[in-house]
Amino acid sequence: MKKVMLIILILVLAHTYLTAQAVPAMAPLKVGNKWIYHSNEVFSSYTYQYAVSESIKVINEIPFHIIMQGRNLEYKTYMALTVNQFFVMYHEGLTDSLYSYFKLDPQKGDKWEQQWRNGIILYNSIVDTFTANVFGYSSLIYQIDRTTVIDGDSTFYWGSREYWTEEFGMLNGIYEQAEDILIGCVIDGIVYGDTTTVGIDDEEELPTEFVLYQNYPNPFNPITKIKYSIPQSGNIQIKAYNILGSELATLVNEYKQAGTYEVEFNASAMGLPSGVYIYSMRVNDFMQNRKMILLK
Repeated sequence: MKKVMLIILILVLAHTYLTAQAVPAMAPLKVGNKWIYHSNEVFSSYTYQYAVSESIKVINEIPFHIIMQGRNLEYKTYMALTVNQFFVMYHEGLTDSLYSYFKLDPQKGDKWEQQWRNGIILYNSIVDTFTANVFGYSSLIYQIDRTTVIDGDSTFYWGSREYWTEEFGMLNGIYEQAEDILIGCVIDGIVYGDTTTVGIDDEEELPTEFVLYQNYPNPFNPITKIKYSIPQSGNIQIKAYNILGSELATLVNEYKQAGTYEVEFNASAMGLPSGVYIYSMRVNDFMQNRKMILLK
């Protein structure tokens, strides 16, 4: 465990953090496989679980595995291996509803494009490969960079960097002010890494810092969710603004006890166009802003 954490720490220090948030996707997809990630977001950290269930959901004639996810496996998402040998996630916000995140028989130099909305394209590249010790096994690691430029405007760039193996899936994902690190998994019935957290519910604890999390999904259309944590009671205000600073909506304005909460932002209710928007949380002397991207 110490060896793989050291490897991943070296990877993190050796590369620049890119400017987007993503969500871990799974491989290999087999019923019973599980993954535990340690997630860091600004001042907060927690463990997050993923597990391939026995259920199948057919979407657009493609059989998707139902993946249970969450701190206690309370949410569902859908992932599949397509006939063209790509691992994909169903994502209703995409033009073709498929987010291609990994592939069978990956090779350095492999590239593929992901069609987003309004002609926006996400460029995926396996830019490097190297061998390292992972969970006590010598594994070939693939570095995948995902980037996009909208309408040729390089100032509207976003992307992420991930490290994958064929045996265990994603080892490390690096995003804007967030990071996911694989600390344990069960593959084909064999437990790897930190087995003390695999299959065990996390105990809920009160937050120790004020945190306004990155919205999910991001980019979104038209609905996204915003999570926030407060370590002490107070009157909470969360507001949404356009890029010029004009107020669009008050999402929260009430007294709340210490804890972690979530609020929904619906862009369709205001007829907003595609673009970058700001959401802000203010409580007592604390204030934090974040950007979110609406893609229609």
